[in-house]
Amino acid sequence: MTDYKTLIDAETWAFIEKTNSYYPPDTIDYTITQQRAIYDRMCREFFAGYPQGVTAETTVVAAPTNSISIRIYRNAVPNKAAMVLYIHGGGFILGGLDSHDDVCAELCARTGFEVVSLDYRLAPE
Repeated sequence: MTDYKTLIDAETWAFIEKTNSYYPPDTIDYTITQQRAIYDRMCREFFAGYPQGVTAETTVVAAPTNSISIRIYRNAVPNKAAMVLYIHGGGFILGGLDSHDDVCAELCARTGFEVVSLDYRLAPE
């Protein structure tokens, strides 16, 4: 079996261990609601805030049967060459606009691109 500690730098390994510390060994047996609560708490504690010059606006895209919340991140010094559509991780069952908020802000800061984060409906709903 591969010893990943020898393949991953100490800073990344510390992040992995910190992430794992939020999840009890029997998390797989928890309800989806309980798993979401753990994930959301972890994301709140990892939140690093927005880089300087980045702002965000949350709004709704209306559709005939369902509205979808989005968050738009803008840089004070915009790069109009592209726009990033960010679809958060979480296996389609966890996460939302807040779970990857600072990730989107960081993408915006580093690229200058407008970033649009989509709050899609999660499974099994």
